[in-house]
Amino acid sequence: MTDEAPHCLVISDGRRGIENQALGLAEHCAALRPLKIQTHHIRHGKMLSAMPPKAQLKLAKFDLPNCDMVIGCGRQAIAPLLYLKRSRPEVMTVYIQDPRMDPSVFDLVIAPEHDALRGENVVTIIGAPNRITKAKLSEATRDFAAEFSKFPAPRAALLIGGTSKTDQLDLISHEAHMAAAQSLLSQGHSLLITTSRRTPEFAVLAWTRFASAYETVWYHGVEDPNPYFAFLGSADIILVTEDSTNMLTEACAAGAPVYRLPMAGHPGKFQNLYDSLETRCGVVPYGSERAGQTYSPLDETRRAAEQVWKHYERKL
Repeated sequence: MTDEAPHCLVISDGRRGIENQALGLAEHCAALRPLKIQTHHIRHGKMLSAMPPKAQLKLAKFDLPNCDMVIGCGRQAIAPLLYLKRSRPEVMTVYIQDPRMDPSVFDLVIAPEHDALRGENVVTIIGAPNRITKAKLSEATRDFAAEFSKFPAPRAALLIGGTSKTDQLDLISHEAHMAAAQSLLSQGHSLLITTSRRTPEFAVLAWTRFASAYETVWYHGVEDPNPYFAFLGSADIILVTEDSTNMLTEACAAGAPVYRLPMAGHPGKFQNLYDSLETRCGVVPYGSERAGQTYSPLDETRRAAEQVWKHYERKL
């Protein structure tokens, strides 16, 4: 490559929660040193997508742009990274998450601490990489300033996820979320509520009705423009459902006191994440006798970006 700044290719299947991890790491790298970033989505058919990455490597055709570095996240990004590792060994390959294979097949793996993945080329972080920066939150808050004038401080953001492999948003947990919202209203908070694509329809409908009943409740679904960053930037406290590593990490990166909202199911390895966030950021269940604490915003993505550049220099 002859460009003055290295070229970084960000690979994912295009889902926002997956892409934002890889894109966030690339953006934090670019904040440290000049870096050109290009996103690329892998769009396999249903049958090929279901195959193991090594089978995809044999059967799929990869038309990937030239690059000096590639950052991939999610299962569909594994085969393209393996392809680049084989066909263009000079390209630095960075994979985010636990690849469920020998991490040494990549140049660098950025994995959550709670996955317990270890290796010479593995960097572990609390939670997941994200796109949160102070500048992004400030800009987003300014963009929605007119809307925020209708929702006076103090403001509480409620980030509602949904059913996953380990958690279920059932009626009982939903009622607990609603009770938290009512409690915050009674304390004088305006509410900034957002749901995700995984939120069950019954909960989406309930939050829609709830918001229509109160002038100080702003409910946002999945449509654009998305005020998610603005919610994080303007909230005095943040409540997050326990199912989402991304949202918990992003809330802590914003720096406001963060509380967990319960979900049905068994946390398993995610209890390690909850424990780490409680120790580092004072994250506790909402309504517990322990109060959220003041802390410096979580900045694990920057730490991971520093490691990316260190490994990049070694590879040159």
